[in-house]
Amino acid sequence: MFEQITIERGHCTLCNAYGLAVSLPLGGHPQLDGPLVCERCLRASVKAADVLRVLRVAKSPKGKRTPNKTRKPASEAPRSTEPYRGPSKHEVGSLVPAADPELS
Repeated sequence: MFEQITIERGHCTLCNAYGLAVSLPLGGHPQLDGPLVCERCLRASVKAADVLRVLRVAKSPKGKRTPNKTRKPASEAPRSTEPYRGPSKHEVGSLVPAADPELS
């Protein structure tokens, strides 16, 4: 943003206090000096910039809320509270084939 920042002794442009001040060149003619700002005024200007940012963000329009996804209809799967409707365990044979007596 600034090409150079110089520190020099002089009177602050804002409060006219004498001491170390920062010179911020304005980007115009090189012969023109930028304003001298002391540390106290520089910190106050940063706080003022923060207030302006908060106001700008608060005033900006909010984004539209995304609509909720529609739910899928319930499937035809049986509920866990319903009793089992399949064949009884005595009617169903083992899934493991019986061992051949010839191999033993």
